[in-house]
Amino acid sequence: MYTQITCPNCGTPYTAEVHQLVDARRTPELKQQLLNGMLNVAVCPNCGAGGQLTSILVFHDADHELFMIYIPQELHLNQMQREQTIGRLTQDVMNSLPPEERRAYMLQPQMIINMQTFMEKVLETEGITKEMIARQQKQAELLRTMARADKDVQDYLLKERASEIDETFFAMLQSFIDAAAQTNDDKQTLPLINLRARLMTATAVGRRLEQRQVAIHKMSQEAKKQGGLSPQLLAKHVIANQETDDVVQALVMAGQGALRYEFFGDLTAAIEKAEKEGDKAAVQRLTEYRETYLALYDEMQNATRQVMGEAMQTLQMLLEAPDKVAAVQEHADKLDDVFMYVLAARLAEAEQKGQQAELQALQQLQEVIVDLVEEQMPPEIQLVNELVQAESLTAQNKMLDDNQDLLSPALVAMIDQIIEQAGQASQPELDGRLRDIKAAIQARL
Repeated sequence: MYTQITCPNCGTPYTAEVHQLVDARRTPELKQQLLNGMLNVAVCPNCGAGGQLTSILVFHDADHELFMIYIPQELHLNQMQREQTIGRLTQDVMNSLPPEERRAYMLQPQMIINMQTFMEKVLETEGITKEMIARQQKQAELLRTMARADKDVQDYLLKERASEIDETFFAMLQSFIDAAAQTNDDKQTLPLINLRARLMTATAVGRRLEQRQVAIHKMSQEAKKQGGLSPQLLAKHVIANQETDDVVQALVMAGQGALRYEFFGDLTAAIEKAEKEGDKAAVQRLTEYRETYLALYDEMQNATRQVMGEAMQTLQMLLEAPDKVAAVQEHADKLDDVFMYVLAARLAEAEQKGQQAELQALQQLQEVIVDLVEEQMPPEIQLVNELVQAESLTAQNKMLDDNQDLLSPALVAMIDQIIEQAGQASQPELDGRLRDIKAAIQARL
């Protein structure tokens, strides 16, 4: 859901998205945002001030039978209010699940009033123990100290606490840099960037990370020149970096889309060449890579087939449903990018084969889905869509007059983002309309 916020720093009103439920199985992306500290974060579009919002949060992980509700102490709810809130949220979650997925443990959710305890329990589902959390807390304290310290103190800390500066430390440092960059405050950002640059050359793990980044950058640059990353190009860079396992792994993970039979063919050719040259070490290395990434390729193919199969089943079920609107609403959580790809493919196939009855049924279903998506959009986005589709300037002005309460600097910032996306997608007509709409809104503000 979206909530209206007034920036405490500059007074600018803007909207922010707030999630009250994180389901590890149904919305894994929200769990990842929670773990990254980016869930329910609001940043003022005008001054950059902001942070994590204080809000009630439900976490459900069916695989670990964990169901808990975080109720911040700052909300100052009394015992009765807490019990009523827990009862309502528990009922909402139970109602959102099909009967066969409802379990007894969900009737007694854990109430958590401390965010640290809440996060520790979430992290335990990822196999992260309290000891590991304590280590990360020490690393965060070390990071903050080093960011503020002069060179001599940094030298001392590099020597005394070298074991704490690992890949987790660098990931934490990057998240600090990203968070500081959102505030547009160079006094916070520059020391962190300078620290990262120094650690990249002064530590063994930094040098390994830099080696990976350089290898990936070289491959990306060559891919751009060739119009995309091909299996042959991926194989070329894997073979060139074969003596460094973690670089090879990083290259393959960055270029998973190019893991195709041509890639394995090139590896096989390189193995045969190494055999002729008597390079036993290269033969062993490349053979191990081929086996490892063949297994990964098979796993990816199986996962893709399963996801595509589920999407096709969902599409067929919706087509056969007597009430399309009710069926789409009931199965809205399954209408993801894969489903839309399958729907588009079926539409194209029906049109190409001249199957008019199926084409009409698919188009009707597509219209129902689009209507549902638009209904769930925030009112600001709905307004922008209506303004873009308006048939005349008079109609646009009437819409703006009728929705004066939605006009804000935040809406202008949102339109700027859409303009940027339209520019990247080479849509000059849409870009022009959006700029006219932006100017009209700014005139009213």
